[in-house]
Amino acid sequence: MITQEVIERSPIRALEQAISGGLEPQQLGVIVARAGVGKTACLVQIGLDALLCGKTVLHVSNESPVVHLRSYYDELFRGIEQGTGLEDSPTVLLEIERRRLLISQPGPTLRLDKLREAASLAAGALGRNPEVMIIEGFDWEAAEPADVQQLRELARDIGAEIWLSVRSHRHVPVTDPHGIPSPVDRFSDLIDVVLTLESVEGRIVLHVLKHHGKTGVDVGLELDVVTMQLVQDPRMHKRSGPRTWERFVLHSGGARGAESAFGETAERYGIREITFTFNGHDNRVRNRGLRYLSDADLQLGDVSLRYVSHRLGREFPATVSVRRIIQSIWHQVRPCQQVFVIGQIQEDGTVRGGTGWGAELARRWDKELHVFDQDKKTWFRWDGQAWLNATPVIGSPMFAGIGTAHLTDSGRQAIESLFERSFGPGGD
Repeated sequence: MITQEVIERSPIRALEQAISGGLEPQQLGVIVARAGVGKTACLVQIGLDALLCGKTVLHVSNESPVVHLRSYYDELFRGIEQGTGLEDSPTVLLEIERRRLLISQPGPTLRLDKLREAASLAAGALGRNPEVMIIEGFDWEAAEPADVQQLRELARDIGAEIWLSVRSHRHVPVTDPHGIPSPVDRFSDLIDVVLTLESVEGRIVLHVLKHHGKTGVDVGLELDVVTMQLVQDPRMHKRSGPRTWERFVLHSGGARGAESAFGETAERYGIREITFTFNGHDNRVRNRGLRYLSDADLQLGDVSLRYVSHRLGREFPATVSVRRIIQSIWHQVRPCQQVFVIGQIQEDGTVRGGTGWGAELARRWDKELHVFDQDKKTWFRWDGQAWLNATPVIGSPMFAGIGTAHLTDSGRQAIESLFERSFGPGGD
């Protein structure tokens, strides 16, 4: 298939049709979702489509290093290449890379002056101003209308369409009459297009809340929960049951104990697994859905063991194997909307053992976090400030199941009951 056919068949065409031709130069668009639901994947697809159309793209983030951003683009391109039989893909990829600049700006937030500097740098590197600018990490919580107006002025000055990510929070009620969530609802008059990603019965559905003064459009797009690519006509997907089991994917490390029990139960229910592993992963016992992590992949989840020890209140040995396990937990938790942990909640609120790092990441990224405390024989949910009693249900298509190697009978039963509550009786 030639590039033009790939462009014409892209689901981005359906999005453009739904929003009156797409975002125009000098306009702002936002994608709003909770942490881990797919904002980056959606923005990357918009960026890659623009690149295939011959446009220049600048992608700026304070949330992901450049190597991580590049892996998003590369994986999406490979998916398009394999799914369409794209002709002369090495040449196409080379042209894409010549028109793209990825910039990581570490820090708590992206400053407006730094965004202007990035745009100027892109103009020099690409030979002309970026026609599409993607921004991840703008501080919407602290922003004032004047700041958003400056973003509009930046878009005007460089003649670009600018897309930004917005992180919403489940505990903040939506009060906007058109359903635009906090914190971006305060700026709706300054934003041309507002999209949201929402987990609905095992699907991640894209909604158009506003475009060019209009509201409430059914775009008919969703994110595939495995590839994280936008796909069309979600209502045409085959359903295997009321909860659409084939849409759910368990993420874990497949280690003995709780993780292998999660995997065994998922397999009985016909639910897919992604089991993250690496060279020297000796405690893994699950072999279903293996995803091998390279040294570069592991580096994405790197963190100081001293910091982990400080956060969890225990010392971890500074060995290669321990470091790799900690790094791999990052991959298990990052793409998921819900995280289920089997372990023990300590007096300081952390979860005991290496499993606790997965729980800490879930709290840090505002995931929906549930922990079954084997000592108390009770499920708890983190509400942002405290642990509350809960009876959880697997409701999001991308979920993590992690936990202690020392699984008790009560812990195993908690996993079985979790799946039965979520999907009904199943598995032999």
